[in-house]
Amino acid sequence: MLLLKGLFVIILFVLISLGNKAFSQNKGELIGSNRPVFSQNYKLPGNSSNKFEGLTNKDIEKQEHQNSKEQEKAKKEILKSHILKQDKPTRKRMKQTLKKSKKLLAKKPLVSRRRVVKQRKIILDQGKINKVDD
Repeated sequence: MLLLKGLFVIILFVLISLGNKAFSQNKGELIGSNRPVFSQNYKLPGNSSNKFEGLTNKDIEKQEHQNSKEQEKAKKEILKSHILKQDKPTRKRMKQTLKKSKKLLAKKPLVSRRRVVKQRKIILDQGKINKVDD
């Protein structure tokens, strides 16, 4: 009898706890219904007689593309004017470092394979000449 009574109490407790979870804490209303409405003054475009006059997405994209091209041109002009202000050895050094950085960014070797093969051949030929002299 005590066992049945204890089991009954446990079952009631479980049912009550599950029942509370089924409803939200704000008296059975939907969760989030107490949030303020941000779009209460918003007019639907179909109901509005005012027409929006502005740029289309295509026009905006064209302008952005044009602006980016103009910025690139301005950067190139600034770089050219900066290079022209330098003396000749500095210009040569700047050009070499620019070439190296472009090659590194493109993940290409700094020295070409042809040049490496040629240098090896020259070195090996010098070794053969030195052996003949001995």
